[in-house]
Amino acid sequence: MPRSIKTILVDDEARLRRGVERLVKAQGEDWEIVGSFSSGDECLKLVQKQNLHFDLLITDVKMPGIDGLTLIKELKQIASFHAMVISGFDDFQFLQTAIREGASDYLIKPIDRDDFNKQLEKIKNKIVSNWHDSQYLEEVQLKASQLTHVKQLQLLMTWKQDLSQLEWTKDFPNGQYLLMYISMDNLSSKSKLFQKEDWKAWSFALDNICEEMTENLSSSFNIIWRWKGEDLSFWMLLHGQDSIQEESFVRETIQFADKVKQNIKKYTPFTCSIAVSRKINDLTLLASLKEELLTYIQFRLLLGHNQVITSATIEECKSNKKGSNSKEIENRINKILLSLDSKDQSKINHEISNFLNMFQTLSSPEEIEQSLQVFGIRMINYIMKHSQENDEIPLLDELFGLIKKTGNLLELRNEVYHWIKKVLGIIIRNNEVQHVEHIDVAKKWIIKHLEQNITIQKIASQVYMNPTYFCEYFKNQTGETVLDFVTRARIEKARDLLVNTNLKIYDISEKVGYSDTKYFSKLFKKHYGETPSKYKEKVFLDQS
Repeated sequence: MPRSIKTILVDDEARLRRGVERLVKAQGEDWEIVGSFSSGDECLKLVQKQNLHFDLLITDVKMPGIDGLTLIKELKQIASFHAMVISGFDDFQFLQTAIREGASDYLIKPIDRDDFNKQLEKIKNKIVSNWHDSQYLEEVQLKASQLTHVKQLQLLMTWKQDLSQLEWTKDFPNGQYLLMYISMDNLSSKSKLFQKEDWKAWSFALDNICEEMTENLSSSFNIIWRWKGEDLSFWMLLHGQDSIQEESFVRETIQFADKVKQNIKKYTPFTCSIAVSRKINDLTLLASLKEELLTYIQFRLLLGHNQVITSATIEECKSNKKGSNSKEIENRINKILLSLDSKDQSKINHEISNFLNMFQTLSSPEEIEQSLQVFGIRMINYIMKHSQENDEIPLLDELFGLIKKTGNLLELRNEVYHWIKKVLGIIIRNNEVQHVEHIDVAKKWIIKHLEQNITIQKIASQVYMNPTYFCEYFKNQTGETVLDFVTRARIEKARDLLVNTNLKIYDISEKVGYSDTKYFSKLFKKHYGETPSKYKEKVFLDQS
């Protein structure tokens, strides 16, 4: 047996209660008395107060206060257990009621030892059988949970941005999500220190550190998924219930990230930088969130290595990193931003020219690099605040890599000038379309391109909006998510093709953007209650 059968005795006759207790203990180590009470009131109060767990209740039927039958009824509301009642010969009606209330068996006073032992053996078999059933159910539930987690992890590792695939996000639980990206620092220099076999060992060690830490998460994190990225990097998606306050959820995530960072530094020859996202509730935004964190991690160039980087950290970045000519750099950048607000093209060109000419006054490549980094951050922040664009992700990477790609100041000046032109193009386009009906433009584009690989980024780019901002804007304006609209538009077009053409099911599936015919049929049935083939047959019969 996995454990002892915990038993409670209740009888107002102390002599009889002690006698029953001796009989139970005589059954051996399989039995344990966890409570002995002289009244039903005393028993009920203690069980409620201490949340006392027990398997069997042996109680007299007639007692002052709460009688045995009432006690069974009250306890059944808060606990699951077997009950045995002790009764006199004149209590037959009580015994009938006791059986209805869930008593497993009964004993007639005076208690016969052999009869009592047989009754306990029968109850023991029932209890042990229940244990086995419960254990089996727990094992089945655990295996089902593990299979679900593996399936979800595979989806995260092979995440596709095509909205036709994002229906699978509904396989994930509701609640809050935060994404973390863990990237080892200085891999290029570290690669010279280790052999190929060493890298495998350290990769295994890093994986173990992350796994051990995820097993000791606080209760704020309901579920966590972890998968490998490129090189020695890891992604972690953390889930919390809606009841958890956002501030607490974010704070504990950052604390967890800091512990991961400390342990990697303590147990390996590496340091790492960790980017932590904002909170989201809609997993269709995961692709955008990943791109944002890949941008965040670039800021270690300014912040230094071994950092936890958040949007708040980035906001403070420009004030924490200033070179010897930082005041002049800030002054030039501020003038450019003011000129952008004025929308005076000649003034904008003048301030940009002054900034580019300043490169020749800087005394070292480090100062040039720093000026570009600060300039890039300020310009990208300007885009995010004024146009809700998402082009900052590739643009920032491009700007940070210019010094390595160019060979002299003149070439660098020209490349930076072209980069600025791209940024100005984004701002100008936004000004031109700010009065356009964004939702109508997006819907028309979606309907026109149902056959293609549709992504949130592609849709948002049609209205020059940040994907995250666009998703929220779309939901607020229409009452449905982008994913739901795209799915509905595709299935409605499929129905039209099904009814009005002779195309095969798989041809229709491809024409509305689904390469998997089975998956398409599943969605069609979800919307119209029938598979495509049965739906077509039904329409044909109705028309004939």
